[in-house]
Amino acid sequence: MNGFNKFFNSPLVYRILALGFAIMLFGYVNIDRINSTRQATTSSTTMLANKSRTLKVPLQINADTDKYFITGYPEKVKINIEGPSALVTATANTQNFKIMANLEKLGVGKHTVRLRQEGLNKELGYRIVPSKITVNIQTRATKRFPIQVKFNKANLAQGYTSGDPELNQSTAVVTGSKAEIAAIDSVVANVNTENNLTSDITQQAALQALDQQGNTVNALLDPQSVKVTIPVMRPTKKVPLSLKQTGEGEEDKTYHLSSDVHNVTLTGSQASLDKISTLELSVSIADVDKTTTKTITVPTSDGVQADPSTVSVKITVSDSEAESTTESSSESSTGAASASSESSSNNSNGESTSDRSSSASISEGATSSSSSN
Repeated sequence: MNGFNKFFNSPLVYRILALGFAIMLFGYVNIDRINSTRQATTSSTTMLANKSRTLKVPLQINADTDKYFITGYPEKVKINIEGPSALVTATANTQNFKIMANLEKLGVGKHTVRLRQEGLNKELGYRIVPSKITVNIQTRATKRFPIQVKFNKANLAQGYTSGDPELNQSTAVVTGSKAEIAAIDSVVANVNTENNLTSDITQQAALQALDQQGNTVNALLDPQSVKVTIPVMRPTKKVPLSLKQTGEGEEDKTYHLSSDVHNVTLTGSQASLDKISTLELSVSIADVDKTTTKTITVPTSDGVQADPSTVSVKITVSDSEAESTTESSSESSTGAASASSESSSNNSNGESTSDRSSSASISEGATSSSSSN
């Protein structure tokens, strides 16, 4: 027992135990460092791993577009980028680079130019598809054209017609090469319609620039589309209305027909309307002995409608004797007026009735005096 205690109380034992604890502590601390190093190594490996990706980006044209009209180039091109995974991903997300075709030193004609990039990180490799493009550079021209509306009238239902189209903009500005603008014959808005149309058409229609043969001309239009409304209705026609007296009235009465309505509007097929030039409204005076108003239906043929459909006609009744008396009074007044007019005429010549009488009397007196002598 004393030997055992003596062993543990020995300085050598304490040294051994201290060394053991030191080794354990060292191992514990370095395990965390080893794990961190492994994670860092893995992360570094991930960042350093290469990756490739293909992007589709807009193509920018460097040229004097105020002077030239350029055609033949694609709107977008492809670029394949390759490099560190994180860098490729960041570039794909931001797309903070551009692909350009430099035409600034080129004039009118066809040219083949190489595409180049600007803004890619130097650590990235890239390949542009296509690497070259062919463009056609022409002198730029601009002209304003009226917009014409086209649609298939055969799609209208039978008996219907179309009115003048209404557009939210009546003209379009067309820009293109000088030769293309000169070839433009019209700018049209094509309206697509269904069959058997019976109601108005409202549609946003795309515009096209066409030559005389109806082929599309390569040009830019502003606007590219317009809102079109085409009225669809049955044909109408305005015709005069005549009143015709029918039936037998009283013999001692005189009848006169009148109405505030002088024209009616007819609606129907064009063929039916073409046959009608006037409408005759028959008004019966039978059994009418005093002034009255009748409502008469406007006569129409099948398939034709009239607006208004009825007309109020006033039948004015007067006595025939009263009318004769009125005529006699009128003649008497006319005679008196004539006499008065003649008298006025004589007065204007400086001779009055009394002057004539006096003159006659003087002449007669002189004659008598001469006889007595």
